[in-house]
Amino acid sequence: MTAPSESKAAFDARMRWWREARFGLFVHWGLYSGAAGRWNGQPMQGTAEWIERTAHVPTAEYARQMLPLFKPKPGFAREWARLAKQSGAKYLVFTSKHHEGFALHDSAVSDFDAKDATGRDLVREIVQAARAEGLKVGLYHSVIDWHHPAYPYRDFARLEHPLPHPLEKAGDKEDPDYAKRADLKAYQDFLHAQVRELVEHYGPIDVLWWDYSNPGAEGETWRASELMAMVRKAQPGIVMNNRLYRSLGYDDPQGSLQWFDRAHGDFTTPEQAIPARGVAGVDWEACMTMNGTWGYSALDTKWKSTRELVRDLADTASKGGNLLLNIGPMADGTVPPASVQRLREIGAWLKRNGDSIYATQANPLDAVDWGRITAKDGRLYLHVFERPAGGELRVRAAGAQRARLLDGGRELSVRRDGGDALIALPATLPDSIDTVIELAPAET
Repeated sequence: MTAPSESKAAFDARMRWWREARFGLFVHWGLYSGAAGRWNGQPMQGTAEWIERTAHVPTAEYARQMLPLFKPKPGFAREWARLAKQSGAKYLVFTSKHHEGFALHDSAVSDFDAKDATGRDLVREIVQAARAEGLKVGLYHSVIDWHHPAYPYRDFARLEHPLPHPLEKAGDKEDPDYAKRADLKAYQDFLHAQVRELVEHYGPIDVLWWDYSNPGAEGETWRASELMAMVRKAQPGIVMNNRLYRSLGYDDPQGSLQWFDRAHGDFTTPEQAIPARGVAGVDWEACMTMNGTWGYSALDTKWKSTRELVRDLADTASKGGNLLLNIGPMADGTVPPASVQRLREIGAWLKRNGDSIYATQANPLDAVDWGRITAKDGRLYLHVFERPAGGELRVRAAGAQRARLLDGGRELSVRRDGGDALIALPATLPDSIDTVIELAPAET
């Protein structure tokens, strides 16, 4: 692991808010939102934000069809920010530009952006709305770009783990000028210029969420050292993930941290999964969808239940991680009602039980079969998913202990059995999703 120039104390201070937040809202929104999972009327397999590649659509045709469908309604950003606040999320990360190449800000180096398409700087609207609700603000930014003429996608298609592109298998017949236009240096300059606009023109940016790299097209392929230095100079307090160098790679079966280099990013990002044992010694964030796709698809109605989502949040916190939970708004910015309902229900649960999630640390004990455990300030928070057959929780805790339901404060009886505390549960768990019990030393 390369030792960065920043001291551990400075690093911990910079990461403090992020570590305490534990819950963020992810937003995938772009031109693909207008396709809603179909191309020319035909349903497409895969995630909606990849539809240009899934349908192998030439970039000019994609822009021709998608731009007229993208019509953000007035006030959409305020709706997002208020919903994030209601959900209990502490930060909001949204797609400033996805792989399709359409930028949501007013870019001086491209006309394939929101200002040219809608007359509005949508990044500014979203950032201002999030700040008004007291949220930290993050930008997801793709380092690949299917629209930019200089992007050398065929060089990446030849890799063992190729980077995707809509025309990666199309051949010269469909893209006769590729050889004249492809220029990695020119594309790097463009990438850096757009990122500079984002970090210099919108006030404090709290997170930069890069996406994505594969072996052979990572790190200095993007002039990553220079790019990160520029971002940190403009935003000294910013937090960045490590996808400029590595998109996944968090699940090392040996538990080794040799793959993680803090010079490459502050945290890593398991996707659509919560590692069984967390990621010990590394700051990490599980990014997950509520259904099966990141961008909006009218076809995907396989929604996870609020129960599953709350338990995912407790699971990540119990392993020392954050949960970044995604919504995919429609082309006008409307959030699907199923997402709204679930986020409000998560927020209601957090209003009652937030002390067991925010600013907590990982479970310091062995795993339990009835739920999860988080810890904070000498207390344990017992997240009870299933009531044990005997009606008692057995927890390794020295000395006299006091137990109470976190929601409402009802005291529960505790007895000792050697080094264990046994907490008597109510006959029926008060919260069928996750009943939280605070266990604290009796003298507190």
